[in-house]
Amino acid sequence: MKKKAVGMILCAAIMASLAGSGVSAAESGKHFTAGATTGFFGAESLDVAYNWDGWIMSIYGISENLFRLDANYVPQPWIAESYENVDDLTWKFTIRDGVTFSDGNPVTAEAVKKCFERTYAKNDRAGSTLAISSMEADGQVLTIVTETPNPTILNDLCDPLLGIYDADKEADPELGVSCTGPFVATSFSAMTEVQMEKNENYWGGTPKVDTVDLKIIDDTEALNMALQNGEIDLIAQLPASGTKIFENNENVTMDSATSTRANFLMYNLEHSGVDDVNVRNAIGMCVDRESFADVVYNGYATASYGIYPETLPYGSTEGMENAVTSYDPEGAAELLKEAGYEDTDNDGILDKDGEPLSLHAITYSYNTECLQLADMMQAELGAIGIDMQIETFDVLDDPLANGEFDVALLNYAMAPTGSAQYMVSMMFETGSSNNYGHYSNATVDELSEKLKATFDETERTDIAKQICAELVKDRAFDFVADQQLICAYSKKVSGFEINPTEYYLITNNIDIEE
Repeated sequence: MKKKAVGMILCAAIMASLAGSGVSAAESGKHFTAGATTGFFGAESLDVAYNWDGWIMSIYGISENLFRLDANYVPQPWIAESYENVDDLTWKFTIRDGVTFSDGNPVTAEAVKKCFERTYAKNDRAGSTLAISSMEADGQVLTIVTETPNPTILNDLCDPLLGIYDADKEADPELGVSCTGPFVATSFSAMTEVQMEKNENYWGGTPKVDTVDLKIIDDTEALNMALQNGEIDLIAQLPASGTKIFENNENVTMDSATSTRANFLMYNLEHSGVDDVNVRNAIGMCVDRESFADVVYNGYATASYGIYPETLPYGSTEGMENAVTSYDPEGAAELLKEAGYEDTDNDGILDKDGEPLSLHAITYSYNTECLQLADMMQAELGAIGIDMQIETFDVLDDPLANGEFDVALLNYAMAPTGSAQYMVSMMFETGSSNNYGHYSNATVDELSEKLKATFDETERTDIAKQICAELVKDRAFDFVADQQLICAYSKKVSGFEINPTEYYLITNNIDIEE
């Protein structure tokens, strides 16, 4: 869900930065360095409540939540040691004794309450993540009353937006809020680099490394070279293009895990051309999903014709009314012809009622796979008479929010908390926070409300499938590939575990041979 970026960095400049910044292991004991593109490491602040920065702070190992997802997306107690579901609306959470913020203040139920109150006041996304009616603190027991019955509250509390921090202490302009994680920031440069030291009082056990340096490197060649040269110890979210480089490297380990992250298209339904479902179907037919997954992702992705990965119980498209089930540019051309599109002025671009079928596509400037998808689509669509102009942005927030696109090529984690409701509430409901294409379907809205109140897992799966069926039929979103999370790291590194949620990267267990 990270949509922030900086411009491409020149290789030489990156290498100079790698060589000249940070604190050496000799000066401060064991030192660990990791690199990633903006999409994985790019924070604008170290404030959990700001935009999507809580996600990045969880990756950094600075912030933590009441619950934590395991490798199967099952919530496990973390800052909360236990819970009680009193009734359909009321939940009691017992906060673990002995946990302190990095500023030394104890984590109490009142501290968590104040934290949530601040986050809800500062971030509109919080209300759609977890709708809270009231909270009450008594010692270490926090009572939350939800607005409606919420069967996924434990999953929701794993969302990094609801990370725990000390709201009694004003956020530092540079170093942000005080959290509970194994590491504490000592220096931060927005969208560029964060330097950290271990939290000596970390409740989960003293971290094994003393200092950590995390760098944004958007030039993938420089990123790969930095690991090869030993200038960094780990690449987080290795671009698929880098997998061939490290497959036979005896000094590097590669790990991967199937995630819920997907490449997909979002159409602006208020713009002519893409407001026609026939045009959207034709575009979908021109995307060679299998080649994209096999070639661009080097096999570390699966072609998608639905909404969610098929690894999830509600991810299959079986039995759904799906107009796009294969790569079929000839069928796309015929569909456009039947819909009344033709090249009346012989300029190579189809038109209808005097309007050329010309699309403005936007995507991230730093995401290699999205950029390659854009290039593939531009060529394929051009061959059947659809003009597509591509514009890239370091930060997509404004053009998306302002509707300055016909089609957006995006990359989101679809169910990072393990719940289908996550993306339904965020993107598919009418008027939801990330529904930039203005999709609206009364049946989806009704089913979403039903999903929110259903506790039985079998029923929840069935409802989620019904929502997916509506989305597949309407084609306001066109899913292309479900990708794996890939990390590459030095053989000197131990204790690193890849988690498919993407939320957890830097932990107290990471160690490195000196």
